[in-house]
Amino acid sequence: MNRKIVVGVTAGAVALAGAALYFAKRRNDRKKFEANAAEAKEHFKGKLNELQRKAGKELKSAANDAKEAVNSAKERANDWVSNAQA
Repeated sequence: MNRKIVVGVTAGAVALAGAALYFAKRRNDRKKFEANAAEAKEHFKGKLNELQRKAGKELKSAANDAKEAVNSAKERANDWVSNAQA
């Protein structure tokens, strides 16, 4: 009878240790995942800010190009009118 108790207790201890290792690994994996997710979030925040900055520059550049095109068209129209009246 003592032998059965010792074997049972030993088997229970082994099973408990295995379960503890399993759950510890899962917790560690979750922490790694959370850390990677936080890092990815920060990386994408930086990329988004960079893209917003570049988009703002492009918008300003496009606005300036449009103003130049309008001014050029005005000048040509004025030249045509002047030439037609002459």
